[in-house]
Amino acid sequence: EYKREMEIPQSAQSIAEKLALDEHSVELIDTLQEYLNEQVQTDTYDFMANKTLMKLYQFYPERSNENCIALAVTKSMMALPSTDLSVLLYLVPETLALKEPIHTLVRCADHLETARFVEFWEVANLGGNELLDAIPGFPEAIRSFMIGVLSMTFQKLQSETFLDLLMLDEESLEEFIAEQTDKLCLEEKKFVIFLPNSENQSRPKKFKENISFDHMLPIINLLSRNT
Repeated sequence: EYKREMEIPQSAQSIAEKLALDEHSVELIDTLQEYLNEQVQTDTYDFMANKTLMKLYQFYPERSNENCIALAVTKSMMALPSTDLSVLLYLVPETLALKEPIHTLVRCADHLETARFVEFWEVANLGGNELLDAIPGFPEAIRSFMIGVLSMTFQKLQSETFLDLLMLDEESLEEFIAEQTDKLCLEEKKFVIFLPNSENQSRPKKFKENISFDHMLPIINLLSRNT
C-alpha cells in the first residue's frame, strides 16, 4: 500500500497508560494538547490520543482549543487513506467547521477524498498558509497519498500532468522520482511510470478506502484536456 508511515511518538506508552486509567478525565486535556504538539514537532502520530482529546472537547466545551482541533485534523489528513480524518471531522462542532482555519481544512479534505488534487493545492495555498506551513512533513504525506490514488488507476501519466497533480515544478521532477524508486520511474522525461501493483494491472478495478470511480473523474477529465 502506498502510504507514508508516521512513527508513534516516544511518549506514546505513558500516554496510553494515562488513558487506560480514565480517558474521560478533564485533567487529561492539558497532557493531550502537549502530546499533540509533540506529534507536530516530531512528525509522529497517535490517532487514538488525538481522538480522545477531541471527545474531551465535546464533554468540556469550555476547554476546547481551536488551534489543537486544527492540528489534530491536519495530522489525520496526513494519515490518508486511513479513515482517521473522517472520524475526527465528525467530532468537529458544526459552528467551528465554518470558521478558519477549520473551514479550509474541510475543503482540503473534500478535494483529497474526491481526487481533485489541483483544487486541493489551490485551497491549501502552501507557502501562504500559516497552519499547514508549520506542519513538518505535510506536503510529503499528501503527495504520498496522491501517488497511491493515482497508482490504483494508471500505469503511466504524462510528466506535465503528474507535475500539475502533485504541484511540483519541472526542475524537481527527476529528484522527486529518484526518492520514489519503489513506486515510480521516469520514461524519457515525458512519462511518469507507476510500478506494477495489484491495482493498476489489467483486471476489473476495485477501489480501496474512500476512492471510487466517480472520485477519479476530475483526474480523467484533466487528462482528456491535455491530450
